[in-house]
Amino acid sequence: MLVLRRPWLELDFPITTPLSLHVPYGSTGACRAELRCGLIPREHLDHILDHFRAALPNEAAAFVLWNEATREFAVEFPVIDEATPSRLVYRTPVPQPDWHVLCDFHSHGVGPAFFSTTDDADDAHATKIAIVVGWLGDPGGPVMLARLCADGMFLPLPRSPFSGDRHAD
Repeated sequence: MLVLRRPWLELDFPITTPLSLHVPYGSTGACRAELRCGLIPREHLDHILDHFRAALPNEAAAFVLWNEATREFAVEFPVIDEATPSRLVYRTPVPQPDWHVLCDFHSHGVGPAFFSTTDDADDAHATKIAIVVGWLGDPGGPVMLARLCADGMFLPLPRSPFSGDRHAD
C-alpha cells in the first residue's frame, strides 16, 4: 500500500493485490485520495484557460499553488524558455515557505490532450496533479486530461480538482 501524506493530500493506494492470509496489523483499507486543501476555486481554472487561449498557437503553462497557513490558492505563470505550437520548455516555480505546488498545467494548444514521454519523465519523481489541456481552439474544447503523480506512480483522478468543473477526465 502506498500511503502518502502532504499538507494538501492524503493518499492510500494499493500497489499489490490483497493478500489472502492473516495480516498481523489488519487489512490495508480502501483506496482513497483526498485533497486536504479542498477543491480549487473555479475562477483559477478560467484564468488559466484564458491565459492558454491568449498564447495560441503556442503551448503555455501554469501552476496552481496552495498556502497551508492561509489556505489560499494562487496561480503562477512560469518563466517560459521556449514555446512553439508543438514544444514547451518552462521552469517549475520554487514555492515560498508554507506554499505548495498543487497542479502543474500545460497546454497542447490546438492539438489533443495527452501525456507525452517528456511529460512522463518530468512527472516521474513528483507529487502533484498534472493536467494537460488540448483542443483550445476547437468549438467542442477545451479537453483536459488529469492525473495524480505520486512518487513515481501516475494515478487517475476520480474527479476534477476544481470546484464546479466537468471537464477533467
